[in-house]
Amino acid sequence: MKILITGITGLIGNHLMHVLLKNEIKNIKGTYHSSRDLEEYITKNIEIVKADISNENDINNLCEGCQIVVHTAARVIDFGTKQQFYEAHLEATHYLLKDALLHNVEHFIYVSSVGVASGINRNKIIPNETTPLVKTGIHYDDAKIDTEKLVIDFCTKNDIKYTIVRPSAVIGKNSVWVVEPLKRMDTAVGLKLIDNGKQPACLIDAENLATGIYSCIINKNAWNQIYFFMDDWNISWKQYFSDLAKMKNKKIGSSIPFSLAYTVATLAEKVFPIFGKNPPIAKKSVQATGSNRVVSTQKARTELGWSSIITYQESMCRIQDSLK
Repeated sequence: MKILITGITGLIGNHLMHVLLKNEIKNIKGTYHSSRDLEEYITKNIEIVKADISNENDINNLCEGCQIVVHTAARVIDFGTKQQFYEAHLEATHYLLKDALLHNVEHFIYVSSVGVASGINRNKIIPNETTPLVKTGIHYDDAKIDTEKLVIDFCTKNDIKYTIVRPSAVIGKNSVWVVEPLKRMDTAVGLKLIDNGKQPACLIDAENLATGIYSCIINKNAWNQIYFFMDDWNISWKQYFSDLAKMKNKKIGSSIPFSLAYTVATLAEKVFPIFGKNPPIAKKSVQATGSNRVVSTQKARTELGWSSIITYQESMCRIQDSLK
């Protein structure tokens, strides 16, 4: 069995590689986009390929010889145009699916996001995998919704097994949920809490997610299924950001109401690009930290036997070590 991991040098891809190697799966191919230190991959005999997955020419024959594709590569930054997010997600995934079909890939695993469930009212229901999705106008989340549909439709039509993985915010070394908040704490405005950071921090340690994806690889129950993955740590955003700040002797800023933050982010996303600048606040991050994004992970726990192995304390200790 040979496995292709797109974005193998990223947070999710790297942790998945380590889980596969730990379980004696060594026939691994991976893609990377930008310049990286590749020594770790070379010494582990990983077949490593530089590829821009949004460029169809780079995708040609990428899946050759692979039975399983795990598509982790994505545009994870907070801000961008609708076209940029759709090119990086929908179009890139379509290129990869066509190549997977050409080379008889048996199982296509797409790493989506808990963000696809952002439009669901948690006052009425805790979403599970059968809950209908609602678009919010946030380009990242909407692109993920449409890409999920593409994967399901394409794979069903062409008799390819698929699995959709929907993780919550992934934390670990160099995670955007570590690097960006720490950067924001250094700015004049600082890191603002939304509604005093009262909402649950829906997080997952990268290793816990990697073990979940591994379960999807080895378990036939995962064929043609969708799974949410989120650690059951029961902490707030205020606690998470406070713990993060302590690691670097920083402080978090004051609180602003969700409605005000979302309005400011909406205006900033319209105005700042006019002057060639990225907005200092984005709707995606406001939505993520200022609203309830709790989902049910019962299906993954029941069907795959998945559980959170790494605790919150262990995860934060690893992050602290990575910052030294």
